[in-house]
Amino acid sequence: MHSHIGGLAMEPLSQAELAQRAAQDVAVVAANLQKKWRESWFKSPSRSKLIKNLAILATSLQCVSFCQDKYEQREHGDQQDDGVVKLETFLCGLELVCTFPRSNLAKSSGQKEPGARFPTLDALVTANSTQNIRSGPDIEILPKVEKSMEAFASESPYITSPYFSFLRSFSKAKQQAKKHAESAQRDAEAQQKRGDTKMTKSDEDESYPRHVYDTLHKVFKKHAQCYCGLPNPSPSTPRSHWGRLELKENFPTMDNEILFHTVFSKKGSMEFVENIKWQHLQFRVPRKQRKVRAVGFEDKKCDDGVEDSTRLDDATEVTSTSEFCKLLGKDIGPGSMDVRIRDEVLLVLRRAVDIEVDIADERSISLADVLSNYSLVPRSKLLLAYILAKSVWQFYDSDFMSARWTTETIQLFREREDEDDDDEPGFHWAPYHTFSFEQLVERDSVERLPPGQFLHRYPRVLALGAILYELGRKRRQRKQIRSLATTSPTSPVEPPTPEKIINDTASAVRKGVKNRNWPDIKLKNIQTLEDYRVIVANCVSENFFRPDPKEKSQKMPEELEEELTVEERRAILFKKVVAPLKEVVQTTGWVDESGNIRPHHVKGAVAQPRSVALLNDTSQNSQTSQTPTDGTQDTPTASGAEAEAWLNNIKGGPVMEAVLSAFREKELVKKRIRIVVLDTGYDPGAVFFNRDRKRSLKGWKDYVERDQPHAKDEDGHGTHVLSVLMKVAPAADIFVARVARDTPDLQNATGNIAEAIEWAWKDCNANIVTMSFGFDEEIHVGGEPVVSNAILKAILETRQRILFFAAAANDGGNREEMFPANNINVLSIRGTDDYGWAQRFNPPPDYNGKTCFMTLGLNVPGASLRKSKDEGADVCKSGTSVATPIAAGIAAMLLGYARIHEKYLQGILEPQGEAKLTRLWRITGMSMLFEKMAKEMMEKWSYLNINEFTDVTDEMRLSMIAWAVKEARG
Repeated sequence: MHSHIGGLAMEPLSQAELAQRAAQDVAVVAANLQKKWRESWFKSPSRSKLIKNLAILATSLQCVSFCQDKYEQREHGDQQDDGVVKLETFLCGLELVCTFPRSNLAKSSGQKEPGARFPTLDALVTANSTQNIRSGPDIEILPKVEKSMEAFASESPYITSPYFSFLRSFSKAKQQAKKHAESAQRDAEAQQKRGDTKMTKSDEDESYPRHVYDTLHKVFKKHAQCYCGLPNPSPSTPRSHWGRLELKENFPTMDNEILFHTVFSKKGSMEFVENIKWQHLQFRVPRKQRKVRAVGFEDKKCDDGVEDSTRLDDATEVTSTSEFCKLLGKDIGPGSMDVRIRDEVLLVLRRAVDIEVDIADERSISLADVLSNYSLVPRSKLLLAYILAKSVWQFYDSDFMSARWTTETIQLFREREDEDDDDEPGFHWAPYHTFSFEQLVERDSVERLPPGQFLHRYPRVLALGAILYELGRKRRQRKQIRSLATTSPTSPVEPPTPEKIINDTASAVRKGVKNRNWPDIKLKNIQTLEDYRVIVANCVSENFFRPDPKEKSQKMPEELEEELTVEERRAILFKKVVAPLKEVVQTTGWVDESGNIRPHHVKGAVAQPRSVALLNDTSQNSQTSQTPTDGTQDTPTASGAEAEAWLNNIKGGPVMEAVLSAFREKELVKKRIRIVVLDTGYDPGAVFFNRDRKRSLKGWKDYVERDQPHAKDEDGHGTHVLSVLMKVAPAADIFVARVARDTPDLQNATGNIAEAIEWAWKDCNANIVTMSFGFDEEIHVGGEPVVSNAILKAILETRQRILFFAAAANDGGNREEMFPANNINVLSIRGTDDYGWAQRFNPPPDYNGKTCFMTLGLNVPGASLRKSKDEGADVCKSGTSVATPIAAGIAAMLLGYARIHEKYLQGILEPQGEAKLTRLWRITGMSMLFEKMAKEMMEKWSYLNINEFTDVTDEMRLSMIAWAVKEARG
């Protein structure tokens, strides 16, 4: 069979050629469909799954790659190569997608030409080859393919997910992203000839004249130093008001003036230690330089044609340092003074302006500290990178760059606490530049160094590269990242040479950007990460400013580089760093067409300063010593009645009654489900733990005080978690391991957790392990991921007959899913109210990942410490750590129900029914059963609705279990 174009026969395509062309053509169709539905999404919001699946299909197919050596049949031998078989499967799958839900595969597989076996793909490729898919004999092929693709993309994940996973096995996305980023960089370098370095008008629109920054710096330098308040003031003992300039992607303008927002300490630096009161000042700098000096009388015009509307009776003139000190000391509340700069004289306007954020009366926090001790959501890292790159470019040739920019000099502020806001005060995410006038210009901060023993001759560009590099690094201890911010002296008396500072930084960043795990920004878009890698690599390249020689030029690139002016170098910086970063953040939708950051993308950009947490919340009703350890959901009116009724619905339901009754029988006692709780222990003196309930507690292990034979809990978290679990799993045998004393102790409890996991499967024969705590990332011991290793070992040693549950996180969008919840072998749990609606403390789902399971996590009553003010009575708490034991208890009930009906289930699962049923004890099997009984509240958010399992007949329940087991894989 031959394809035809305009009546002329084409040579038949090989199987690999058909696959490559068909993949690209189908990708185009999917992309066009996705665009069409996305534009009309507001009319049909229920189509979000269709839109998302079309995007995945288009992206996956665009990235497939077929090496003919691998996917063509070799001449020798009759047996098909693995690559050929896989390619055949690929074409079969793609043909089915294009004809879904019917099959259009040729009946006979003996035909040699691929076009005969895959007629729809062949027709699509043939039609596309005419350059006009709407012409020719296959004019109707496109609508049919579009209809089939829409039907396929609307199907459930059980159909689409396996196919998407299969497509990814052909993907070269990361390599293609890297090549694309490098290609874009080569294009930029190709334009970097001497004649191309002049800034375009669009670049000029984002910049301001040099005199604007010079004027601002001179005013700061003149007025920030003061002598007031000193016992014997003298010019030799000045002190400075601390100053911070807010950095913005675009400084606002008004009436031909550029507006700069600053904060100054109200007192000089010698008068405070920790608590600092800040004064907000908005400085107005004229865009055009005045050519005459004049006092601004009404209707007076300067000879440059710019009208000056400031009258003396509308403003207070500040000419001396002492007057500026008095100005800073004035308390005007949560507002900013409005100050116009005219001929280096300050005119304080008799009005106040609103401030975006009221900052707390405390020291600002360096970006280095934030990167070390806090969590930044991925978008905040890229937005900070964009603003800082833009700022370095804006100030590149100004005195603001006279001191080296580092993650130490870039500062952030905490917001002032609002008594009317239930949320814990967070960070004002915007970066501030620290300006200081007490030190001389550092040699390693000049714009260009003379030729010498330097790996990089442009310290300001190198400093920017170091900052961008640190933004892409994993969180780590401060001492590990300080080297790129401030290099310590080599000895007490010999400061490091400029060569050492420059070369240490250049070497470290060049090595770091080559690491395959960098940048660690937790984004799914590989292209964005590779673009960022190339941008930072540019900054530290010794050839950053080296242009290609012009045609017929007799000069070497090094000579052309030396001839570049500062403005030309600044233009190159924009083209190679600022513009690509702007494109990256615009592609994500976080920045508008004008380069302004959309406000809703910066709320909650910095999470709370804790790398580990017991993921619970304490209600207002509880006055125990327990305190919330994260920014979790408050429960000011928590009675717990709704949650108690929800729990009673499980305990009093027919399934739980059947399980409880069966496991009372002597022959089934040894088959009770066994659950191990890893937490802070429990208080046996709490009211909840009566004699009957204590019979369910079968084991105790203390890894905090290893010689402690008796149960104890000094925090209360474990007591609450255990009591909630026992309410939902009254038919289970419970074991408790105390792995940490409290949240701070959890930081060093990694080894305890790993040991407790081994104890769980080896000594307790556990079916379920539940963990209501989390780490921002796994803490290694001796360079090894001991907890992940322990989980994997438990699964292997038990022949995949153990389930792990963990709390997701409690900071909403401020924190990603924590470890161990994000481990592939762990079921991550989020929290809902009693109606199944997701709560704001949940982390967002990964829309390209697995389904997020949720269950009750709001106002859940549980036991308190006996020695607390509640004296061991029930208190209500909210959070994912409350939802986790409930989910584990539901799983125990399901496993118990399957166990008491195992003979029947094994029979309907034959052949090998006994082996198949064990899949229910795997994460895949339990996930399938959860999905079967869960209600999808939103895309990727599934509520464990126990009624879907309990309010049906035994036959239907057993059918649900059998279906889940059959669908489970791995």
